[in-house]
Amino acid sequence: MEEIKSILKSMQEAINQQKRDMQDMKEDIKETINRSINEKFRELENQNKILEEKLEVQISKLNTLERNSRRKNLLIFGIEENEQGYWDLEKSVVGIIDKYLDIKCDKNSIEYIRRLGKKGEKTRPIVITLATMGLKIKILKQKKKFESTPYYVKEDFPLEILNKRKELQKEVNTEREKGRLAILKYDKIIFLNNKNTDPERSRPGKKKRNLSSSPESIEENRNTNILRKAAKKVNKNNHIEKYLTKAINSKRPSLEEATISLNIAE
Repeated sequence: MEEIKSILKSMQEAINQQKRDMQDMKEDIKETINRSINEKFRELENQNKILEEKLEVQISKLNTLERNSRRKNLLIFGIEENEQGYWDLEKSVVGIIDKYLDIKCDKNSIEYIRRLGKKGEKTRPIVITLATMGLKIKILKQKKKFESTPYYVKEDFPLEILNKRKELQKEVNTEREKGRLAILKYDKIIFLNNKNTDPERSRPGKKKRNLSSSPESIEENRNTNILRKAAKKVNKNNHIEKYLTKAINSKRPSLEEATISLNIAE
């Protein structure tokens, strides 16, 4: 009987040991799996970060390419769609620029021209790609001459830049109401140098009041001016003295020159 109990006890201990071993093995497997999953996640995060950086670089390059492709573009609105083809449209645009803006323009001044959007009830704007950037600047400077006509000109921007400019225009208007000179340049606000940044000072007829000076500050400024004048006078005298000394020395003959002149005289 004792032997049976001993056998059962040893069997029970063996079973318990197996359970402990299985539990330890389970923990090891779980830890290994978690470690492997964490490593995979870190690798995926690093790869995702690299891909995001590459994507940002590519987006920046695409934006730069699109901006450069539109650099010499202009949008002209209000020209009726009476053209029968490309050459009629080009001739119409060249004639309007030459007539109303007083700018010399011919077919060689335009690289490409087309209507923007699908044909419908409304008159579509025209996108023109000019041959030179200088011609674009001339047209933009003279665009006010279109004010008495049904035509007007705008720069060609991508859609996302147009939406951003609409938002920034509100800030520009707010800054201008405060008296600051602000303009939109592509997708940024540029503040121009303006001495009268205060709206109260920028009003016409408003003179700037000088700050009152105390008697001590007036006396100090007067003494400073006296010292400056005295120092300037000393420097001037020293300069004159050096100049005269240099002139005398330059005219004084050397011993060798004097000997030669005496020999010639004899």
